[in-house]
Amino acid sequence: MNDVQDSGVNTRHSTNGIVSLFTIIVLWVVLFWQGITTAVDIWIITDTFNHCVFVIPASVYFIYLKRDQLALSAVEPNYWVLILCIASCGLYALGLSGGVQLFMHVATFTFLPFSVWFLLGNEQAKKILFPLFFILFCIPIGEELIPVLQEVTADLSVMMLQWVNVPIYRSGLYIEIPEGRFLVAEACSGISFFIASIVIGSLYAYMNMQSSIRRSVFVLISIIFPIIANAIRVFGIILTGHLTNMEHAVGADHLIYGWVFFSLVIVCLIGLGELIREKSSQLVSDPQYVPVNKTSDRDYIKACGFITVLMLASLGWYQIILGQLSAETNPQKLHKLVIPSHSGSTSWLPEFVDYFDKQQTSFDFEAKQIDLYTVWYPKGHGELVSYANRMYLEESWTLESTYSTSGPNDLTFEVSQIVNSRNVRLLGYWYVIDGTVFINKNVAKLYEIYQIMLGQHAGSGLVMLSMESEYSSLEKDKELFHRMLIDTFSSINQMFPK
Repeated sequence: MNDVQDSGVNTRHSTNGIVSLFTIIVLWVVLFWQGITTAVDIWIITDTFNHCVFVIPASVYFIYLKRDQLALSAVEPNYWVLILCIASCGLYALGLSGGVQLFMHVATFTFLPFSVWFLLGNEQAKKILFPLFFILFCIPIGEELIPVLQEVTADLSVMMLQWVNVPIYRSGLYIEIPEGRFLVAEACSGISFFIASIVIGSLYAYMNMQSSIRRSVFVLISIIFPIIANAIRVFGIILTGHLTNMEHAVGADHLIYGWVFFSLVIVCLIGLGELIREKSSQLVSDPQYVPVNKTSDRDYIKACGFITVLMLASLGWYQIILGQLSAETNPQKLHKLVIPSHSGSTSWLPEFVDYFDKQQTSFDFEAKQIDLYTVWYPKGHGELVSYANRMYLEESWTLESTYSTSGPNDLTFEVSQIVNSRNVRLLGYWYVIDGTVFINKNVAKLYEIYQIMLGQHAGSGLVMLSMESEYSSLEKDKELFHRMLIDTFSSINQMFPK
């Protein structure tokens, strides 16, 4: 019996096929080494993405379970998929040029399934479609949804509190009840629950359901369910605080309730899956795949040759980009502020890393203290637009709202209104990339990448201006802040080296 099984394996999986697949994986690791290592750092450091460590082993395991439906001795390379591989390589170059780790991670973990699809061909890749593209869950993405989830959580929890007639007052993300004040902070957004629920829901749907409709419905439930559940969690915390006069649901037990509730959410999600999935009598096992025509040695060499040339050419391209980024420069520091300044105390403090130079000072405008923070990243010295850089510390401030106001040269300033338990502040900012001013950080980043790829990048800077206010005089202060932005715009920009 074992001889028959071994014979079947040898028929389906030739040495040439295994070597070709192994070659692609090794070249992938070499080509995308920086993308892989930076992603692993995020997986380990950030609790939200700890699950990513298990994604590739899980994908490999699920592909192994499908070994009877695959045949590496009879691959049919799909050369059209090379277009997708080229697109991934191009996206990686953009990410490398601008230090955009998101681009690098998306490119890294899309190239691998694309390259395997290229080698196996459509028919065999379709049989491992889920485990192949389950690798995409390695991409540490989703934290961009935190502000949206905070708003949704605040909206739903306030609505639930109104249902039970709890007296509330909401100011942005702050929810006040007679007994105290609650903030729907980043930790309350439920982003960890949200991402984990999608991953677990996708796995459960793949392992326990065969119908595409059932799978799609359950994945949709795994997206919506944690959002509603997290709102119920916040509602329960505030209600507990209301009923116990703030003796419970604050401090450490707040976090403990969160993890207990998350466990309950996963149990409920799996319970819903048990109601949706097919009965055992409806399940149909996939038949064993027996190849008819084997792939010739020439076809293996041709396929490996194409993907190898693409990857080696991309590797050379990346080395050129890295050489430009690491080129020795003698950058100038920021010039001194033209406006008379002084050192005043402030409760607002941004956080930036790896900068070459910064200036933090204050000046007076119409009897109001304006706090100025300017940071400068010349070519080859750190990354300006980065997740590690913050215009304000989230543990001290939270974003209440944003609004736009007109500026010079047809610019439109974006002003953030940030708050904490004691203060409200207005925060305006703009980017200066190679002498060109941008308001939107994404547009600024793309222009920076464009300049780097042309070899014309000199440096990137950011100007942040902040002023303390009070709700009673907020509208009046907004007008003053607008005048200040216009009056000081040209003078502040003179701080940046030409």
